[in-house]
Amino acid sequence: LGLRPKPFAEAAYQFWLGGDFIKNDEPQGNQVFCPTKKVIPLVADALARAQDETGEAKLFSANITADDHHEMCARADYILETFGENASHVAFLVDGYVGGPGMVTTARRNYPSQYLHY
Repeated sequence: LGLRPKPFAEAAYQFWLGGDFIKNDEPQGNQVFCPTKKVIPLVADALARAQDETGEAKLFSANITADDHHEMCARADYILETFGENASHVAFLVDGYVGGPGMVTTARRNYPSQYLHY
């Protein structure tokens, strides 16, 4: 927690070499010090490299929590687009306490194929 984009992605890569799951925890989601648009491409690359190196599937739980349904969906769309062929290796973290229970419902309805982590 609290890492900037490059250190976060590097830590994710190192952990993926020995494990399977990285969570972009609630306090890490789209912060001034680690904006989604900067960290997600780096994490997508780290996941692809770790999968190539280990020959094992990896999973990333991306925090899409926002105070607005449209912003949450915009984050989700950006993440899926950025992960590309590895989009099925992304779960969405939706903090229903922060965004409200309707956010979880919105995520499920709009992204029925993604794992939800809430």
